[in-house]
Amino acid sequence: MAEESPVTPVTPSFNIEHSTFNIQHSSPPKIAILAGGFGTRLGDLTRGLPKPMIPVNGRPYLARVIDSFARRGLRDIVLLTGYRAEVIEEHFGDGKRFGVNITYNREAQPLGTGGAIREARALLGDVFVMTYGDVLRDFDYDRFVAAHDEPCLAVYPRRTIGNADIDGDRIIRFDKRAPELPYIDAGFSLMPSSVIDLLPPSGPCSFEESIFPRLAAERRLACEIVDLNFFDIGTPEELARTISGLVD
Repeated sequence: MAEESPVTPVTPSFNIEHSTFNIQHSSPPKIAILAGGFGTRLGDLTRGLPKPMIPVNGRPYLARVIDSFARRGLRDIVLLTGYRAEVIEEHFGDGKRFGVNITYNREAQPLGTGGAIREARALLGDVFVMTYGDVLRDFDYDRFVAAHDEPCLAVYPRRTIGNADIDGDRIIRFDKRAPELPYIDAGFSLMPSSVIDLLPPSGPCSFEESIFPRLAAERRLACEIVDLNFFDIGTPEELARTISGLVD
């Protein structure tokens, strides 16, 4: 979904007690939005501008993403920023004028999705939803959160390429290098912060390549199949479709 610097997947050698992956719903989870990518596929549109801040019909795209969660009562947002982070921080501030609470974790250097999540751990609480600043859905995230008490990845049937296979309500394989797989991740997941212990302790890494494959291999990653109705701004073609589809 979101762009990141190439990283080598690493499987830590230590063991984690699986019981620590249970999710307790004592309070709404934090929403961790990865918003640090360079947006290189969009060319001049992101020269000096973070990709999630591209205006779509008069509003920064990231504002629409944040609002999609706020409308469902999920208002505690953690923005994981990197490239031109100050543009995002200056626009959103503490989030109060947008009806949310926003905290930030800014990368000093690109760390990949895993490194960004790892460095923000102190802000994420016990449970968080991980999503991307370039993907927008009108979705009942509140229901999704309440329905799952373990790590869960949303997926949909592949259009062209896949990265996941399922068996019932389990992801049984996740591999970003296996386009023949019948499902693809939908750009959001529910995670207990304890899974961060599965990441390498330092350096760039991919959350998707360090966490999802290992949980899937152990049948510890639940899944929910969602529809294909979403907007993306990852490429010029997707951006054009988004601009024509979002009329408000």
